[in-house]
Amino acid sequence: MLRPYVANENNPHMHPAGEKWRGEKLYDFRFYELEIVSYSLPLAVFRWDTYVRSDDYHRHCDFYELVLVYKGSARNDSGTGTLETVTVGNVFLLPPGSIHRYQAIHEFAHFNILFRPELLNQIRFDLETLPGFQALFRNFGAAGNPTAISPFLFLPEAEITDVMMLLENCRRELERQEPGFQSAAVASFLHALTGICRKARLQGGRGEENSFRISRVVEQLNSRYSEEFSVPRIAKLAGMSVSNFRHRFSEVMGVSPVEYLTRLRLKMAAPLFMMPENITSIAFRVGFEDSNYFARQFRKYAGLTPTEFRNRLNNGEITLQELDSRLFNHLGRQNV
Repeated sequence: MLRPYVANENNPHMHPAGEKWRGEKLYDFRFYELEIVSYSLPLAVFRWDTYVRSDDYHRHCDFYELVLVYKGSARNDSGTGTLETVTVGNVFLLPPGSIHRYQAIHEFAHFNILFRPELLNQIRFDLETLPGFQALFRNFGAAGNPTAISPFLFLPEAEITDVMMLLENCRRELERQEPGFQSAAVASFLHALTGICRKARLQGGRGEENSFRISRVVEQLNSRYSEEFSVPRIAKLAGMSVSNFRHRFSEVMGVSPVEYLTRLRLKMAAPLFMMPENITSIAFRVGFEDSNYFARQFRKYAGLTPTEFRNRLNNGEITLQELDSRLFNHLGRQNV
């Protein structure tokens, strides 16, 4: 069953922000203040039917909101003066700190998936191989930017039903709270998010097209990291000039192509330290041509020599996830 939804003073989950946005009322949402969130899992899924013509500005203080529209249309208003139409098949992401409202609402039915950043911490690296994830999460600018919003993706009609079923399963698990519901809910959510990131495509201008090309290149690097890659070769994969590619890659990923590939190779080397393989062999396997250079880069980015890391890993003093965090936590993630 759809629930009627409107963001205004009658909504019990919203609180006056104590300030105005663009001269109008502003309300705040905080995840664990939502009256319907009665569990510790940082995930909530709602299926709404917005039946009014417009609602009030509201801010997502500490969570992401992923939106999937499956009926009707509305115009998203972030207060920039430009209203963007969202309609059936559109998927977009609002990061923590963003402010928006809907106007010109017409039979607008959609899923709202609210989640806090820590939900993706352990599996983020795997999802980042998907172009849709890159498009949703990479383009927010400064943390807390109130007008930040992802590009609008489009999910083909054939895929919408599958994603909706997964989101509905997730919503029901959270609502019923039967034993094991948190694990089941997270599984359905991740399955849905993966489907979106695999199948959704950008709709928009040239800048968004370039970002999607970078996402495709990252996908290639993540699966072919051990190959010999020069910047001109990678730029060719993206179908871009070398200078434009360098600029766009650094803009999207937060580091140069060479540094990203170096960090990626170090990441892929880490599990090999659990086996009795010498460091030189590990370096060659992941794409380094010089084991001494590998050791220097490992210490630079991980803060440990390869030997120190191997000893601490085998003694249970550090985990692969902790190394991943050291290597990738700040890359292109103002909000992730």
